[in-house]
Amino acid sequence: MTCRPAGIVALLVALVDPTGAANAQAPDCTYDRCSLRLQVGPFADRIVQGTSATLVSRLGPFAPRIDLLARAGDSTRTHYESFRTSQNRGGALNFVSFAATIVAGSLWDYRSPPQDAVWVLLGVGAGFSIAGTISVRKGRDHLHKAIWFFNRSLRAVP
Repeated sequence: MTCRPAGIVALLVALVDPTGAANAQAPDCTYDRCSLRLQVGPFADRIVQGTSATLVSRLGPFAPRIDLLARAGDSTRTHYESFRTSQNRGGALNFVSFAATIVAGSLWDYRSPPQDAVWVLLGVGAGFSIAGTISVRKGRDHLHKAIWFFNRSLRAVP
């Protein structure tokens, strides 16, 4: 069995590299080709990659699985997992808010003043909506940070 110094050095660089450069996808994966960005749309936001804006994932009420971020370096992965947790919590809270509002609307009798139960359900719905919105915004902040750390690990254009 022979010892291959180049292989050992590459392994050590991958384990010790503080910049995360070893986490880039492929040797030809430059910033222009592989960087991620968030595109905000009228109905849904999406994550695209590179200058060609290749679709990576659409964002909805619940967090999608984004393999590029899930397999990236520690800082990227940490913020990505925090994004998923906050986004999913926010989606669930907003769903409860929507359900409470629908139930309140079905109990509303338009011929008489609203009953106490209707006001309680509307208040509960508003509270869950506020909490859900805060959680989603917190998740988006983590997503921006995960994308930033991911892009930071890419090589600059030669």
